[in-house]
Amino acid sequence: MCGIAATIGLSDATAFTSLFGAIGHRGPDESGIRESGDIRIGMHRLAIVGRMGDSVPLIGADGLVLAFNGEIYNHQALRADFPDYPFAGQSDAEVLFPLLKRHGLGGLDRLRGMFAFVLTDMESGEFLAVRDPFGIKPLYYAETGGGFAFASEMKAFAAMGITPRFLPPGHLLTRHGLRRWYRVPGRFRLSRRPNLRALLERAVASHLPPEGPCGVFLSGGLDSSLVAALAARSRPDMVAYSVVLPGSPDEEPAALMAAHLGIRHKVLRATADDIRAALPEVIGALESFNPIMVRNAVPLYLLSKMAAKDCKVVLGGDGADELFAGYDYLSRVPRRFWPQAMDYGFSNLHRTELQRVDRMTMAHGLELRVPFLDREVAEAAVNLPLSAKFGIKDGTPMPKLALREAAEGLLPPSIQWRRKLPLADGSGFGGLDLGAGRDKADPVPGWDVGDEDAVAFFPLWRVRFPLARPDSAIWRDCGRYHDFEECHGRPLLELFRR
Repeated sequence: MCGIAATIGLSDATAFTSLFGAIGHRGPDESGIRESGDIRIGMHRLAIVGRMGDSVPLIGADGLVLAFNGEIYNHQALRADFPDYPFAGQSDAEVLFPLLKRHGLGGLDRLRGMFAFVLTDMESGEFLAVRDPFGIKPLYYAETGGGFAFASEMKAFAAMGITPRFLPPGHLLTRHGLRRWYRVPGRFRLSRRPNLRALLERAVASHLPPEGPCGVFLSGGLDSSLVAALAARSRPDMVAYSVVLPGSPDEEPAALMAAHLGIRHKVLRATADDIRAALPEVIGALESFNPIMVRNAVPLYLLSKMAAKDCKVVLGGDGADELFAGYDYLSRVPRRFWPQAMDYGFSNLHRTELQRVDRMTMAHGLELRVPFLDREVAEAAVNLPLSAKFGIKDGTPMPKLALREAAEGLLPPSIQWRRKLPLADGSGFGGLDLGAGRDKADPVPGWDVGDEDAVAFFPLWRVRFPLARPDSAIWRDCGRYHDFEECHGRPLLELFRR
């Protein structure tokens, strides 16, 4: 995992310096910059695959330069297709050079992983910027001063007074414009149900690092427990990490699940003072002042801080609710609208839950991997009939039915059939008045600061984004959850339509 930045066609070197300097927390192990004329590209590296001291950014045999953020899980299999290519190191990202040279943009479809990258010809200034299918890893860009600027986080642009745009999931950008390279396969009637258990087993196995310490975020809910159970088969040395206020709903289920698996369990028992003290850093890192985002970010921020002291890689259960109908609001929506409601939630996942988990973990130089968003798992889930996702158990409506059935025999029944609680509620953080004792924002025209908590959170966000303007949709969206305006002129829901 890394932080990347680039400026292409911008003569002012200070623009790159500002962008690159703002994202150093994403790659604490080593950093590097390449520049030629008005092209500058840099990468802060969190070293997981490959040696320390490898080229950063990466340089291909043909001289192309690559700044890469993420992980390619099938890089070893892809490498085997290029026995004659002179690989310089063991980086998973290095396989992009021969892959794209042989297959062109079609090579992107062979990647399995989470990634955002910028590949640049330092002589011509031609570039290729790419984001993974579901937007697990972030990438923002701006056309400014006759050129292009890229960075892994919005805050890199905010200090410069530049308004960025997000590169949409499954899209790429060149000098010739934005285009889609990935589309979720359209829904079709399955002749038989996929073996979801087998798909999840492969996904979790591919996401585990082969060596070195690793962990799993464990709430004691279905999703994180299933990931932990499958991961512990291959890595019984892994550590489970939980965060709670004493006596909160997640405390006993998480302990039960860790004991069931026989893995080490570290629990952070936070206090209200810990939580309130962390708020300024949480909101600055999160890049949002929306109360739902903030409340669910605080426990993850504290948990990531603890886990980062032991390891560089953790697994999580994120994405399962959006794929398998895990949210209770569906029971309040007419059933005919469920497909659209679920598609909408999934298509905005990169701006809600994935933004939250990326920023909170990377604030501490920690890589979170999300097996439920493995392409095989996600594509199978999208095509499952609604009756497989939301059914009846003992006369009671039961969400995520297919996932619970796939967990049979892996989890204690009390975990397998446990009802979902958001992280903020399960950890006990949701009941705290996080805005108590904080200065409230005066009404600011144009900003969506109507909620009482948002009124308290907005000044903390504003400290990190002093030049953000309410006439730009992407900045207004920092106070929203789902009702986004910035979508490149068309709803991202199109990504999930036939």
